[in-house]
Amino acid sequence: MKVNDVKKIAIIGSGAMGHGIAQVCAQAGYPVMMRDIKKEFLDNAMAKVKESMAFLVGKGKMAQENMDKAMNNLKTTLGMKEATSDAQIVIEAVPEIMELKKSVFREISDLAQTDAILATNTSTMSISEIGSVVKNPQRFVGMHFFNPVNRMKLVEIIYGDKTNDEHADLLSEIAKKCDKIPVKVLKDRPGFIVNRINAPNQAFLSAILDEGRVKPQELDATMKKMGAKMAPFETADFVGLDVFCHTLEYYSRTLSPQYKPGKFLKEKLAKNELGMKSGKGIYEWKDGKAMIDVSKTSDDLTPIHLLAVQVNEAVKVWKEGLATSIQDIDDAVKFGMNAFAGPFTLAAGIQPQQLTDTLNTLYSRYKLEFLKPEPEIADGSFKTIGR
Repeated sequence: MKVNDVKKIAIIGSGAMGHGIAQVCAQAGYPVMMRDIKKEFLDNAMAKVKESMAFLVGKGKMAQENMDKAMNNLKTTLGMKEATSDAQIVIEAVPEIMELKKSVFREISDLAQTDAILATNTSTMSISEIGSVVKNPQRFVGMHFFNPVNRMKLVEIIYGDKTNDEHADLLSEIAKKCDKIPVKVLKDRPGFIVNRINAPNQAFLSAILDEGRVKPQELDATMKKMGAKMAPFETADFVGLDVFCHTLEYYSRTLSPQYKPGKFLKEKLAKNELGMKSGKGIYEWKDGKAMIDVSKTSDDLTPIHLLAVQVNEAVKVWKEGLATSIQDIDDAVKFGMNAFAGPFTLAAGIQPQQLTDTLNTLYSRYKLEFLKPEPEIADGSFKTIGR
């Protein structure tokens, strides 16, 4: 199948990710059929898509004519057969429950064309395991969009253990037509590229909270003074401490038990202090903003500590063969985390000894194995690997 052969894309699930994916596909000119289990879900999704595009029109970033065309491209249905039977690409965006995803793909596999490309938008789950229920699993691919879909540029194209290049290549081309930046993830590993590189810093933040020596506000204020749009603990609150802990629990099962969320976070969950969504988490929240006193900074832990942890994990990702190039790793982090630049670019001007000393100090302090510096950090070869 060639990219020009794609005449219809089916989106299964109409939540935040589902309707976001449907919107960008419709804006790219593709006829899209969005399917969900209740009409009210679909009505709400269509209202959200319309609101999102109307905002762009109001800002002069989209012509009204283009909005009208995109809305005409987008249809909804309650029927799985109507959605998938004549689609060349089917993208699933249902909740992150393995058995639910498998059930959905068993049904899709029976209804869709035998050569249709089937993709899952999972952000964490095994592509190979989900795809195990699909007929012709070589056509099964991970296609991980980032939230909010209408603004974030990255799409991770993830290989399952049977995915072939032809189908991954075609989804990469589809992503480009949707004005996204595709990065291939060559192996099905926990966290893929972006979330995997961010995982150690999530566990590191949990350890900082349990230690209590550095206040969250102090590190966040320091990061904001360095130009961060949203600081680490602020981000955790924004995403939701329940989601943050769920992610750490997943990594504790798939990467190392040392990723398990700590006492501070568990107590927050027990008190239902989940961050912005509950009005209080690590911070108090008012009118959608965390109450952070940016005057209270600390030089105990600084951005260099977070960067050192991130670069160290990026080296591991490269050595495990997850990416085709160092540039892809940098692009994935830059566009998936809305960062200034990727880890290898940011660390290019830092002396290897500084990074090594920083990681050794953190390991001595927090006793987390994943903080130990990789050999390529210590000898400086991280600056030339993959180039």
